Amino acid sequence: MRDALRKNLANLVVLLRTAMVLAAIGMLGAASRDLRFSGLVVLFLACAMDWLDGFLARWLGVASQVGGLLDTLADRITENLLFVFLAYHQLVPLLVPVFYICRSFLADFVRALLFKRGIGCFAIQTSVLGRYLVSSQSSRVLYLLVKLAVFLAGGAVLVVGAPAAAAPGWVAIVRPLVWECSLLATLFSLVRFVLLLYDSRRVLAEEFGR
Repeated sequence: MRDALRKNLANLVVLLRTAMVLAAIGMLGAASRDLRFSGLVVLFLACAMDWLDGFLARWLGVASQVGGLLDTLADRITENLLFVFLAYHQLVPLLVPVFYICRSFLADFVRALLFKRGIGCFAIQTSVLGRYLVSSQSSRVLYLLVKLAVFLAGGAVLVVGAPAAAAPGWVAIVRPLVWECSLLATLFSLVRFVLLLYDSRRVLAEEFGR
């Protein structure tokens, strides 16, 4: 039992933070401002836990391709649901969640083909740009920070929940920044997806050439 817990602790953290995101969305859409504020806090904690599963997997020596795929799945659920939620509240363009949902299916289809061949999530990135803009630690952290800025700033605007005329002055500044940062994250994601396709071109050619 203890060994099973050690092997799956990181995966349990992934499931927990995904559940927290779902709860945060429910609370941010509530009528009560106090509940919306609690939702923002829960969302912040869920986002802060994004690094924890990877840290635990490495610390306990149980990192695996399956764990990496589960982490990617949790990230997909998180970003897709939050972008849809923010688009519903007109804080980001509708194009953003539409792109992210389509890219998720396509990118994960490619990664499934790679996984079948024993190639990990980022191991396929062999080009210079692929290594720098997709698989490098710095690019992943930057990409994550841009998305977190959108989610948390958008959540903060929802907490206020006041008409534009009655909202605090900072809301008038943050709202357009949320919109613009969501477009920046989308552009960054598009570049990363194109590089995934480019570095996977030989595998795709072999798979579809059969």
